[in-house]
Amino acid sequence: MRVVIAGRNLLLGFVLLMGVLALQGCASHEASVDPERSVQTVSSDANDSTPMNLDDEFEDYGEDDEEPIADPWEPWNRFWFDFNDTLLLKVIKPVYNGYDAIMPDPFQRGLSNFHYNLKAPIRIVNRLLQGEFAQMWVEIGRFMVNSTLGCGGLFDVVSQKKVLVPYSDKGADFGTTLATWGFGEGIYIVWPFLGPSTVRDTFGMAGDEAASPFFWGSRPIGPVHVWATTTTDLTLRLNDIGSKIETYESLVNSAVEPYSAVRDAYVKSRRID
Repeated sequence: MRVVIAGRNLLLGFVLLMGVLALQGCASHEASVDPERSVQTVSSDANDSTPMNLDDEFEDYGEDDEEPIADPWEPWNRFWFDFNDTLLLKVIKPVYNGYDAIMPDPFQRGLSNFHYNLKAPIRIVNRLLQGEFAQMWVEIGRFMVNSTLGCGGLFDVVSQKKVLVPYSDKGADFGTTLATWGFGEGIYIVWPFLGPSTVRDTFGMAGDEAASPFFWGSRPIGPVHVWATTTTDLTLRLNDIGSKIETYESLVNSAVEPYSAVRDAYVKSRRID
């Protein structure tokens, strides 16, 4: 138990340390960013962010130019980009293909609905912090109905009903909350396993983890053993990763320079209007 607690503290300390270093790097390299550099145009269909968490917002990528982000850690980022690319396409993709071959589509859709419903507390907290109270109450209503009539969220019964307030889950994460509060994105960072991020989104991931049911349900805070919650979390992520793999492959296969394409597409998808 002490080992688990120590491991969590070590991980949190590492994230905080890298965030401080990144802020320093951003200050020293901001002036060196070339304002004439244009964002590369690609087509594909994407708050999570990489080989590991690209989202559907990437389908809008390439419509216009964006202010480039500072990338002073490019050698580090390229190394971990290649690592994540190999991990995703050579390890995770074959595992997912095997999983997809044996699991019926209705079962996968049910797990996907359950996973989305399980993450509702993260969206609710961030809607509250962003002052979007209408969307917060919609999230609460969806969570309550799907958790009861939808058998714990396995069935998304609310999506079949007309609502007074149009629903959108875009930007319902702590990284967007920090952006709403006026925090700059900082520099671009690629983390092993997690993929593309920024200084702001790195702290955002930590904030979302703090609101996650997996965090509060795990020992020593919650009643469930950490290995059980971790296994469940990874299984649900694997179940949802198929579309993300397709998005990632479409992006990198259509790009002249995959690293720059993923970086620019990620940054575009994470910037608020």
